[in-house]
Amino acid sequence: MAELTPAQAALLRIVCTVAWADGECSAAERELLAEQVARHLHGAIPNVLGEAELEAFLAERLPVADLEELVAQLVSADDRQLALKLSYMMVRVGRRSPSESSINAQERVAYRHLVELLGLGDAKIREIEWAAEADLPKKQGLAQLLAELTAGWRAPDDGRGPV
Repeated sequence: MAELTPAQAALLRIVCTVAWADGECSAAERELLAEQVARHLHGAIPNVLGEAELEAFLAERLPVADLEELVAQLVSADDRQLALKLSYMMVRVGRRSPSESSINAQERVAYRHLVELLGLGDAKIREIEWAAEADLPKKQGLAQLLAELTAGWRAPDDGRGPV
């Protein structure tokens, strides 16, 4: 098995740190991380990281304060942009319950700190977040899909006319 480069290891630790910011790493976060590692790291180096190695990274549970040191290890603009994209995806998928905001408060703080450290412009951040949204897994139940499709509809006899 090939070794991760220092930048790849830092990238993985950044994403794991953001995922653990709220004190837990959900099954959805773990699944997304495994998918993204396979997509972004395995493409360049086959079999770079097995399940046990990924779990070892997840077990580290680094404090958010360590993000500064990790970001310093990302030498290329592509690495910095990928760190932002994967971290954004991680906080979006990490919601504990459907009644919660799409990004919980602790992960939002960690993500904002990461955004500041990466020093990317606002337009680039919006572009990366948009791309991340497009790449997020679409795992919605029928009830959630129907609720979204019918949001804002009123009963026809409410007396207020068309919406």
